[in-house]
Amino acid sequence: MEGYFEKLKESIHKLDETKDDLVRKSIRVTRLSKSAVYSLIRDDFESAEKTLSEMKELVQELKEVVSKYPQFHYNIRIALQEYAEAAILYEYLKNDRIPTHEDLGIDEISYVNGLIDFCGELFRKIVEELIKDNIDFVFKAKKTIEDIYLKMLYIEFREYELRRRVDNLQNTLNKISERILERKLARGL
Repeated sequence: MEGYFEKLKESIHKLDETKDDLVRKSIRVTRLSKSAVYSLIRDDFESAEKTLSEMKELVQELKEVVSKYPQFHYNIRIALQEYAEAAILYEYLKNDRIPTHEDLGIDEISYVNGLIDFCGELFRKIVEELIKDNIDFVFKAKKTIEDIYLKMLYIEFREYELRRRVDNLQNTLNKISERILERKLARGL
């Protein structure tokens, strides 16, 4: 029995090291996501592409480890969500499309959370474009958020947190409408 506990100890320590490595890489993905989003809001696609490339490699590494240790999926879910957020924003701004979870190679829940986060970042981009007087972009992006909101309502999530996040999309839409109204009032309708 002594030999067993020695092997058990080694196994547990290896699991701890694996988890620590996953957490470190997940934090890196999250930081890279913020950087990519910031670049995209400023229309710096070159920087965003470099950052997204690094993120994609890290996400692939995370997924490979989790395929061997599925008990650690919870530890990478935020990283996958952040990756989805940045990748969706990039595809939307660069190619006028929203990728699916299959396109991104991630699970559905991480994707949905990233898609909702994308709407928040798209709101930030809308504000930037309003400043530039790019009203066509504003209306197009508002319609995109409305479409996502309606599709999220259609899914009828049972999980409270997802339902709450979907409900918050309506607040985002209201804020966009307020910004458009403010702009119109400032210009005398």
